[in-house]
Amino acid sequence: MMDHLTAISVPLIRRLSRTLLLLGTALALLFAQNAPTPRIGAAELIQTLDRLNVVGSVLMIGAHPDDENTAVIAYFARGRHLRTAYLSATRGEGGQNLIGGERYEAMGLLRTQELLAARRIDGAEQFFTRAFDFGFSKNPEEALAKWGQERLVSDFVRVIRKFRPDVVIQRFPPPPGTGGHGQHTATGYMAAVAVAAAADPQQFPEQIREGLQPWKAKRLVWNVGGFGPQAGSEAGAGRVTIDAGAYDPVLGKSYAELAGESRTQHESQGMGSPERQGAARQTFAPVAGDSWKDAPGSDLMEGVDTAWGRIAGGARAGQLLRQARQEVHIEQPDKILPLLLDAAGELEKLQDPWVAVKRPELLHAIAIAAGLSLEARADRWDATPGSALKLTLTALNRSSAAMVWEGAEISGVARATGNPANRRLAYNEPQHLDVPLAVPAQAPYAQPYFMREPRTADSYTVADAALIGAPEGPPVLEAAFRLRIADRSLTFHVPVVYKWVEPAGGEQARSVEVVPAVSVDFLLGSVVFPAAQARPVAVRVTSNTGAAKGTVAVHLPAGWRVAPASAPFDLAERSQQETVAFTVTPPAAAGGGIATAEARVGGSTMSAGLRTIRYPHIPTQIYFEPARARVERFDVRLTSRNIGYIMGAGDEMPQALEQLGASVRLLSPEDLATADLSRFDTIISGVRALNVRPDLVAARQRLLDYVSKGGTLVVQYNTTGGPGGGGTRPLALAPYPLSFSAARVSVEDAPITLPNPALPILHTPNEITLRDFDGWIQERGLYFANKWDEHYQPLFICNDPGEPPQSGGTLYARYGKGIYIFTAVAWFRQLPWGVPGAFRIFANLVSAKQ
Repeated sequence: MMDHLTAISVPLIRRLSRTLLLLGTALALLFAQNAPTPRIGAAELIQTLDRLNVVGSVLMIGAHPDDENTAVIAYFARGRHLRTAYLSATRGEGGQNLIGGERYEAMGLLRTQELLAARRIDGAEQFFTRAFDFGFSKNPEEALAKWGQERLVSDFVRVIRKFRPDVVIQRFPPPPGTGGHGQHTATGYMAAVAVAAAADPQQFPEQIREGLQPWKAKRLVWNVGGFGPQAGSEAGAGRVTIDAGAYDPVLGKSYAELAGESRTQHESQGMGSPERQGAARQTFAPVAGDSWKDAPGSDLMEGVDTAWGRIAGGARAGQLLRQARQEVHIEQPDKILPLLLDAAGELEKLQDPWVAVKRPELLHAIAIAAGLSLEARADRWDATPGSALKLTLTALNRSSAAMVWEGAEISGVARATGNPANRRLAYNEPQHLDVPLAVPAQAPYAQPYFMREPRTADSYTVADAALIGAPEGPPVLEAAFRLRIADRSLTFHVPVVYKWVEPAGGEQARSVEVVPAVSVDFLLGSVVFPAAQARPVAVRVTSNTGAAKGTVAVHLPAGWRVAPASAPFDLAERSQQETVAFTVTPPAAAGGGIATAEARVGGSTMSAGLRTIRYPHIPTQIYFEPARARVERFDVRLTSRNIGYIMGAGDEMPQALEQLGASVRLLSPEDLATADLSRFDTIISGVRALNVRPDLVAARQRLLDYVSKGGTLVVQYNTTGGPGGGGTRPLALAPYPLSFSAARVSVEDAPITLPNPALPILHTPNEITLRDFDGWIQERGLYFANKWDEHYQPLFICNDPGEPPQSGGTLYARYGKGIYIFTAVAWFRQLPWGVPGAFRIFANLVSAKQ
């Protein structure tokens, strides 16, 4: 058990629940970056005091969200109280989505917030590089070529120099190891390069000119467990093992239990994890830097001074903080306020970079000990340039300390000052201050900083170098409360939020954002023209402010025609939408391009759509997507028009099929159990449907009966289950034995061969040729079949470079009077993107029985 745990007596622990009620909810302060969301009262106070008494840091490096070892992170952050962070090379944009339809940049935004939700639980911070997750890769050379090795290492070095870790932990093995994924292996290979470069002032000198300083970590280690050929092994000279399953009575959980809670935040990846109890050993192997004693009891932080003595002039501050920790009384936490306030004064005298880390922690401890609640509310979340907001600032003192509210300032996209006139904050009496705020006419819209500029290949473009590495930008608006507590003046910062109450959910909050007066977007991200005939294309205009009147226009590639040239819209109130239909006529010849839309209101032009990402486990996110749509003209026929679709983890396939003239019905569990399935020409099982639809397994026999009587059933890929997706699994929804695996073809233009070219499904209703496999995106397919009964015939064979041919991507079988098709091809990426050949091939699968 950690030393800090033995300092808390059993009677104090027994009084914890009663104390929580006395202290109330701790203030959520905005720390230097993204400090953990405070838990409740006493537990968070004790954790914060312990953290204040430790001056040391650990950085873990991986490739994606959900690569991190949350047990190790929780152990060091919550158990050892070290400043701990996870650096993910990417935001996971290429991942699949179990809970919704977000893809690419939107997926990265969702997974960024899932990582931040995880860090709020395990107590660490979060960083990223500019690398874009382009999808599964089978070798590190591809990843480094796409990202740019120099750029990746530069970003790693920047974060290391900012964070200044004593110990760096790489999640993936160093050379010549492999992480099983090219992006994993690339980060394992580059970690040592970056750690060495960070210490060399000749490397990336532009960072030195910006004010960063070289930093030499004490050691670099590999976390041996979960990835690589030696995963899980504790054997080996010089290795260190820790127990991340140690129980923390302050938190009421072990660090491994916290890790399960933290990892479960990766909901989009289906990473729900158990909160394991008991020993949870983690092993580390040395890679570079100082070695440790090769003996039992060795420690990763061996040789690292983690006391305040490492900070020049910090001895007095350290003494005061140790005393505060020793004297804290959880039922009267305000008694340590004099010690904490004196420590704040000592910090003002220091110049060390650690002060920027410890000052927010100290303010947080002061706020909890004082039961201090500070809040800045706006009267709406969506502000438009040139509009006015009404802010209400509230300060509440729930301690015996003498407090005076001296001043308030608002900063961010707009600035204002509030004058509380040195109000005394009496015990438990909220004080309010109204602050009117004018939003400048040139205020920038609230776009995530890494999405403001077009990407450069597979890397984000970030104009402000100071933001590189940050998970998100600063809040749009922030309130600074200047308080005098006893004789010490302190400034507390909180983000400005909008709050409301939902009958079924209670009080809700979201950040204030700047949005345009109107937003405009296409209802479909790609529009296909299966014949040289005009068709309507719908554009939606939404008011974000109030009454808005103007015109909207669509611009097309050369050779395409649109009518009318522009159309009026008239929106009477905020949030009202109007859909405007344009008639688009394609050229006779095959071809395509990008259509754009723009709305004009007065002298302003808007050409972006407002998108919202809303899930219970993350804060609501918005982003702007250019009002663009792909338009594609190509010949394609679909003869099965009445389609039943079993939606799985979410995709846009139904909308794509409707563009070919199909009538698509989303089948509910009740439909699968009782409806007359014979009325459908074809039934399609969506991506990962077997993973998320238990009713689908229950309906297996009804679906197979539907096929045997003459129907066509198309089953898209499912994962093998469990984090990592390894192993082999029988396909439950199959008429003959069929097993699938994690095999995939990740090169989107991998050559294709047709092993059974005479099959009618390749010739009708569309004649399929190898040209139909041109222009694909991200990958050919994933979770291919690896074993199947002789009744199945493969339609396509492909493989990644240097690998054996994969023929389990699409399998065709007759069953009774009908046709059964298993397909692991990534149609869910190709059709929404408007890939002509993918439409033609999938139309043949759907029309197989005709």
